[in-house]
Amino acid sequence: MTSLRRLSKRRPVLGVLFVVVLSIGLVGSYAIFAAPRGSLPPPEAQAPAPDAAQQAEAMQKAMQEQMGQLETEIANLQKEVQAKPNDSATLLKLGDSQYNLGTLYLYAGSDQAKAIDSFKAAVASYQQVLRLNPQEEGINLRLAGAALYAGDNKLAEDSFQAALKADPGDNNARITYGMYLASLKGDLDGAIGQWQEVLRHNPDQEMAAQVQEMIKQAQAAKQKGSEGGTSPAPASGGQENGK
Repeated sequence: MTSLRRLSKRRPVLGVLFVVVLSIGLVGSYAIFAAPRGSLPPPEAQAPAPDAAQQAEAMQKAMQEQMGQLETEIANLQKEVQAKPNDSATLLKLGDSQYNLGTLYLYAGSDQAKAIDSFKAAVASYQQVLRLNPQEEGINLRLAGAALYAGDNKLAEDSFQAALKADPGDNNARITYGMYLASLKGDLDGAIGQWQEVLRHNPDQEMAAQVQEMIKQAQAAKQKGSEGGTSPAPASGGQENGK
């Protein structure tokens, strides 16, 4: 199974987390470990609003339209790249569009095959950008995200590390790498180390609070694992290439 399949089937909450965070390094208020079942509201409190079905239908329609727009945009960008194969700016736009389409295929369209193809295409676009312009801001983090969902864990981790080597003060890359370590490799100590390093790089108040909470959750998970005599099981690593 690919990393993509593991994320969507075994760890759906973390899969959504990575789609959001790895969409070009966006960091928000996320819980990296699933909330206990006991914390859910009672069934009557979860009753949908009368227009919930209509809202869901409208949202699905909007997402389908967005997928169609992205497919058209990608086709146009591919033509531009054919005309100017060394235009790194156009290649970057192409990679971002392919990445975004992959996330929609996966989480809105529930089409893993198309999602994997789109993420692999994004990997190829980002790698070409990296060859043409190694100094492109955020390119290694973009490549890490696309590689992760394409099933190439080795490329993903190498790209995370390259992002931090290029800019040790890149707090978004460090936060996201920590999430990768915690949720896919089961390396809570490594994740905590990355997040503690973020706090040493003068994050703003909101980011600092988020990182402190993530450290707290990881430490609690470690403690729970220790009390149970087990440690979090890491996901299998290595390069899978969609197999």
